[in-house]
Amino acid sequence: MTELNVENLSKSYDKKNYILKKLNFKIHDGELVSILGPSGCGKTTTLRIIAGLLEQTDGNILVDNSDVSNVPVHKRNFGMVFQSYALFPHLTVFENVAFGLKRRHETIEDIQNKVAKMLKVTGLEKLAQRLPKELSGGQQQRVSLARALVVNPRLLLMDEPLSNLDAKLRISMREEIRKLQQELHITSIFVTHDQEECFAISDRVAVMNNGRIEQFDTPQMIYNHPKTIFVAQFIGYSNFLKVDQISENNKFLVQGVELTCSQKSSNATCLTIRPDRIKFGKGANTIEGIISSVTYLGTAYRYIINTKIGELKIDWPGERIELNQKVILHLDENALIPLEG
Repeated sequence: MTELNVENLSKSYDKKNYILKKLNFKIHDGELVSILGPSGCGKTTTLRIIAGLLEQTDGNILVDNSDVSNVPVHKRNFGMVFQSYALFPHLTVFENVAFGLKRRHETIEDIQNKVAKMLKVTGLEKLAQRLPKELSGGQQQRVSLARALVVNPRLLLMDEPLSNLDAKLRISMREEIRKLQQELHITSIFVTHDQEECFAISDRVAVMNNGRIEQFDTPQMIYNHPKTIFVAQFIGYSNFLKVDQISENNKFLVQGVELTCSQKSSNATCLTIRPDRIKFGKGANTIEGIISSVTYLGTAYRYIINTKIGELKIDWPGERIELNQKVILHLDENALIPLEG
């Protein structure tokens, strides 16, 4: 059993400009949590502090209620998988995977048994005597993963481990990582800037922005119910309607038009809706507009439509509608989401 608690974690190199600003989150036993965000948001810094590779300015890191904030990296018993694989080029696959066990001075018999078992689990048993240069990128990443797992770590930390792989291999590797993580029931943190990758692999997701966590929730809740403008923009929402006023009966005034929304909010600054949730035809929140742009996306056409409440983007799988056509749209009240910030 391994549970991680991060309490008021902050990091600054000059005591003035903070890279991390009082992060608080808990990861349950056997859970895989992804830290998602753009470059420079602090996600890798967070991971490196948890690993013990960086020292925090403030805050505590607790593993099973034991404070490890000042425990040296080699005594935390965490597994780490890096973006660059970080394999020893002069060592075979077997020797790379065995490296951590040898550092612990385990017996030759235990090393042989544990490495053989891990190579089998990760599908590398036939590659045991190869050098890293004789392996593909996906195989090298599996070796890196096997090396991290063979020491039976309390926590598995992965820093953008799939970013050097091609698109097809990334999908198969993320499925493999998820399968192994669930089979071994190992508490894990996965750092990425890729939304699709993150949602496919995670139990919960922490979306970071400028050193803070803006939303920490399940992939489904973040996708369907983003809480802030930043989170919505980052995960692909592209329609944002500035709210001028909110009435007592939860109607939102946008450019003089009253829109109904099933989600209640008294602090929303704008409404958002996904391009594929806006429909042509009459219904709730009917709006008229004129098509100003058409782009073919493969599975649908992307329309940009000028309306009195602003420019709206719509993804519609039906037959192409030509430029400058007048259209009627409806914005489903269940698909409209109020956002703060």
